[in-house]
Parts: sequence; C-alpha cells; structure tokens
Amino acid sequence: IILIVVVIVMSIAMRMSRQRTHLNGVPETVRKGTLCVDRARQSSLVLAGTECGHVFITDLRLSTVLRTKSSTEEDDKDRQLEENKEERKQQKWRFKGDEIGACLFDAKDPERYVYFARNAVLELHDRRKTTNSSSDDEQQQAKSKIISRTFSDDISALALDPKYQRMAIADDSGDVNVVSLVMKEDGGEEFPLVQTFKNAHGDASSGCATAVSFRAHKPDEVISAGYDCTVKKWEINRKSKEVNAWKIKEIHSARTENEAFVESTSTAFNPPFINSMKCWEEDLFGSRNSSSTISSNSSTNNNGSMKRLCVVARGDGIVSVLDLDGKKNGTKSSSSSKKNTSSGKKKSGSATPLLNFSAIHLGEAMKEDGSRFGHTHACSYAQFLPGHEGSKIISGGLDGKIVIWDWTLEREESANKVLETGGILETIEHGLKVSAIATGNFVDDSVVVIADVSKSISAYTVE
Repeated sequence: IILIVVVIVMSIAMRMSRQRTHLNGVPETVRKGTLCVDRARQSSLVLAGTECGHVFITDLRLSTVLRTKSSTEEDDKDRQLEENKEERKQQKWRFKGDEIGACLFDAKDPERYVYFARNAVLELHDRRKTTNSSSDDEQQQAKSKIISRTFSDDISALALDPKYQRMAIADDSGDVNVVSLVMKEDGGEEFPLVQTFKNAHGDASSGCATAVSFRAHKPDEVISAGYDCTVKKWEINRKSKEVNAWKIKEIHSARTENEAFVESTSTAFNPPFINSMKCWEEDLFGSRNSSSTISSNSSTNNNGSMKRLCVVARGDGIVSVLDLDGKKNGTKSSSSSKKNTSSGKKKSGSATPLLNFSAIHLGEAMKEDGSRFGHTHACSYAQFLPGHEGSKIISGGLDGKIVIWDWTLEREESANKVLETGGILETIEHGLKVSAIATGNFVDDSVVVIADVSKSISAYTVE
C-alpha cells in the first residue's frame, strides 16, 4: 500500500499543473499559429513570427507571468502606468502571403535590431524606424528594413556566432549558408556569403535542413541537422566535406548498454527526422545559483565539458543529447570501454560529460503498460534549460506536452531508478502543438515562452 501511494504521489508531482499566461501585445489580425519565437538576452523582450506573415515584439512585463504575489491597489496603479508606457514601445510588421520561419534579436543591440526570415528572404530591421500607429504595412516595412538577401528556399532556422559577426542559415533546399553581419561603410553586398555547404542535408526534392547552431568555444564550427536524420559538423574554412556526421538512429547510447531498458518499436511514431537542434551556450546557460542547480549525482558535470554537447528534438518523440566531439557515427572509443563506478566519477583527464556514451536518448524507455515516457508524438523543439548547468532539458511536442528532463539520471543512475520516471522531472499539459520554445531569465525566475498553433503565445515560470 505504501509503495502504491509513493508511485501515485510521484506521478502527480511529475504532471503538476502550472499557470499558463497568454502574453499581451499579439496583433489582433493574427489568424494562424506562431512558428518561431526568441527572447532577448538579459531583457524581458519577446520576438515572434507567425504563419500568416506577422512579426511582432512584446514585453513580458505586460503579462502576468510573475504576478503570483498579492498586490495593493497602489501597486496595481503603478503597474498599469508601466504597462501603458511599455505598450507604446511595441512594434509589429505584417507581410501578407509570407510565412515567418525564423526570427532572432540582434545579440549586441536587441533594443534596436531584429532579424527574421520571410519565406526565402532574410531581413534585418531597425526597430527605431517603426511605429505602432502606421496602418500602411508596406510603408512600415520599407522604412525599417536595412538589408536583405534571398536564399535558395524557405529559411527554417537562424543562428548567431559567439562573436555576433556571422549568421548561419538553414533552408528547405538542404543547404546551410554562413553570412557576414559586418556592414561596410561603403555599402556593398547585403549579408555577404562567407560559406555555403551545398546540399548539406539532401537536395530540394529529397531533403531539408531544419536546424543550425554555432559552438561557443569553437566559433569556426557550424553544427547542422535535417530531415535526413543526421547531425553534421562543418568548419567554415573547409567547404568540401563535413568534419563529422552522426546518423541519429545509429548513435551508441546509454540505453543500449543496459538490458533493463526496452526500446520502443511502436510504428505509431515518425522516423527520427530532426526538427530542432541546439548547442550548449555557456554565457546563456551558466548557473544562476550553484547551490541548487544540479542533481547530487551530477558532480562530474561542468561548463567546460558541457561545451561538447547539443540537444536534438526528433520526429519519433525522442530527445537526444549528443557528444559533438565524440567519434563518427557514435562509435565507442577504446578508452571508454570499461564501465564507470556507481559513484559516477570520471577518470582523471576525461572531458566527456556523457561518460562512456556518445549520446543519451530521452524517451526510449517503455512503461510496464507498453506506453513510452515523455512525448507520445513528434518532439518539435528541445534545448537546455538555463540556470541548471545543463542538467535540465525542456522539450515541446506535437502531443501538446512540455516536458522537463534531467538527462543526467540516464547517465548516472541505476536502471531501476530511471525506469520509474524515464528521466522526467515534470510534464506540463500545454494542450496545443508546440512549434518553438524560447528560454531566458527574467528577474529571479526562468520564464519559458511557447509558440504554438494558436493565435497567441504563452509563458510559464519554471524553476
């Protein structure tokens, strides 16, 4: 009886209901879902793009994300005055007939510049040259646009390099391009090409590049992923061939080494198409509070070794953590053939945070009733959650779930311990298909902004 009660309490805790906040500032003319969202660093600003051609900026301070404490009437008046001031700062653009597939704040000056992709066109806009009062969309767009460039096909993902001097672009033709963001005083080519990795993930008829990311400690390396179910590493100065490639389904993982885990063979899931991929970013994801950021069994985890990792959202519902400095196709190295001790300590000089493995696959484990932990449909987006030294991952899927994982449990805990939870810390029943997630710190909390198929964007406060 006691065991049953414990299991029920754990299940309730994992699926606890969180307050969902709809952010203010969404244009009334939005008729379709939001495809992309971004958070400005060290700011409360939110940028979003929609399926029906809207790009808009709003502020978390206009929402009720952090209004959990009781407030006085005087507090409410002060807040209303602040909201009225912030509402006047909002901007919006509308491109009729276009989709906004990706958007980013400028990292150096997010208060002024924003990047977004409308179909195959990448554009840089100056926020200071827009107004909320303009009713002429074309006039507003022409006034704020600084530079643009058209690529081979619709753009699916954008990424800034650590020095904010280059941008990587993934598009639906399978190409990955790198452009310079340094604007010359005499004008010249807009977004000049630095490198093109042609057909990086197939061609226009058979492939699609869906994700791209730079590495914080290796700014000349670009990581890309696509519907060919592969993750590839490129060097900007080496055009001919990728440095490394991993077929996501073939990567050696912790689960394949343990007979207690049973991999799902359900045919209800899609192939492991890669829908998103994000590398570890030390400056953004470093610990806020080291005393409470990481599980007790994760003492081997540190920012130096975390630089090796990326997190992948897959079409078969699995979230993968991949070691980008591991061997090709995830083969085990001879130096890591021996098991580590149960204490989880690494050998002296070892740099990999995955211990013996090239990857950790979250969501492979099956429950006793045959269902899977985690997502029951394709996982559309995943990334490391800020403030936890990389131990936590947040993912969203087409099943309407937002899942918070501790991937270090897969790496270090016993098989039986992981089978109780699947590595899941919490499941939020969002209820709508998730398109993208943007994370960042706001005041003392980590606020997660969700783009989904509705006409609004949502936010949750997570620990």
